[in-house]
Amino acid sequence: MKVKLALCLLLLPLYSYAITCPQRPGFSAPQGGNKDEEPYFFTPEGVCFNGRDISEKLKRYPDDKITGAFSLVNGSGSLFFVSVYSEKHYHGRIILLADNGRQTSSAVLFQNQAGVRMETPEKSVENLTINYFDDKTSTLYYSADAWAQARALHVITWRDPKDLLHVTERFLHDGTFQGVYKGMPMVSTIAHDDRGAYFPSYLLRDDGSVFCAIDTRQVHWQLSPTCLLPGDDYRER
Repeated sequence: MKVKLALCLLLLPLYSYAITCPQRPGFSAPQGGNKDEEPYFFTPEGVCFNGRDISEKLKRYPDDKITGAFSLVNGSGSLFFVSVYSEKHYHGRIILLADNGRQTSSAVLFQNQAGVRMETPEKSVENLTINYFDDKTSTLYYSADAWAQARALHVITWRDPKDLLHVTERFLHDGTFQGVYKGMPMVSTIAHDDRGAYFPSYLLRDDGSVFCAIDTRQVHWQLSPTCLLPGDDYRER
């Protein structure tokens, strides 16, 4: 993919820090483990470039944490997304990193106003983290803590995948991101009926509306989800 980056991008000086970086060209993010056993919620140990740790260069505040990272093109290290969050300053950012073989560059694709907490859960950036990039639909999925028992799933989309600096960001749905099936995201969330709480999972359209409720009785249902048949009111509890 050929990408032209705007002149406003910042050059990234390269320094070496504490984490052990893989000795391979381009950007990478050694994984630090899965958070709370949630799917698509891996916290990197840091971000590397050509075997060197550049994590500190991506931080704005002393308490900033790199919460997620994802390659843009099929594992290539030339284009990379990184999410950063400061709890003290209530500030979340999603950064695009690029390497054209001659220089490295960065651009902030999304950030909130530091220190300003929005009243609606849909606007939350608390513990913001990248979940997944779907290169088939040019959609980056990220989530943040929002409700007491559910996260907020957001998307960043590109009308033109070759114009990486012009994006649209929006809230999509409440719940835990479970992956993408044929271009449609899946979430697991919480609902209530006269018997109490239950935990439906949904296949969503690209506008966030529910396409169908998923039959979660199947083993590994995320790999090939099946919609509940009409009249099947199964509710996982």
